[in-house]
Amino acid sequence: MIEKRRARDVKQEKKLMRRPLLHEEISQYIKEAILTGELKPGDRIVETRLAQELGVSQAPVREAIRELEFSGLVEQKPFSGTYVKQIAVQEMRQFYEVRGALEKLGAECAVRRMTSAQYEELETVIFAMEKAAREHDVPEYIKSDARFHDLIVAASQNELLGRLWELCNIRSWLHVGTALTGRDLPELASRHRDIFDALQSGDLEQLRDSVDAHLGDLLEMIRERVEEPAL
Repeated sequence: MIEKRRARDVKQEKKLMRRPLLHEEISQYIKEAILTGELKPGDRIVETRLAQELGVSQAPVREAIRELEFSGLVEQKPFSGTYVKQIAVQEMRQFYEVRGALEKLGAECAVRRMTSAQYEELETVIFAMEKAAREHDVPEYIKSDARFHDLIVAASQNELLGRLWELCNIRSWLHVGTALTGRDLPELASRHRDIFDALQSGDLEQLRDSVDAHLGDLLEMIRERVEEPAL
């Protein structure tokens, strides 16, 4: 009986390994390559080569590239192809300005509506982020980081704000921003405690200041490492 179960588990595992990759997974694969430096600004992304490497058709690769182009991580050059984008410091500044405005509104609304269970969930996410940072698990860190900010906006119970927040594609920009700060992950993770404490305090001015400081400091870290106009 045990041997049969093991054989069935192995068969299921092989079946899962053979399943087609979704475009979201391919997009994540490319993001990781950009984050780790395997793909550098200016590098060309060849659809056929990537499809062959991943063992998929070109359709999901093309869809993943369109998603990355929309988020600003890659760009299409006429008669040339797709390239990893040279992201300017000005673009990062603009992103943080828009994100900051949305996040402050979301946090202000959330302060009046968050339950004790939501605060507990938020703190659990911080613990997960700090653990991933200590282990230098970048994908898990990005996931927890995005989850932290997503939960705050979701707690605002403002559906229009939630849709605008999704359009900002926060997770993609987190990949870029995290890599470009050049700071250790534990240092970046610890910075979320100020926002959490401000939420719990209910002090709206402190809350706005903590969000501004969080994003402003990230931009300053990037400026320290990179000369304008390009990252």
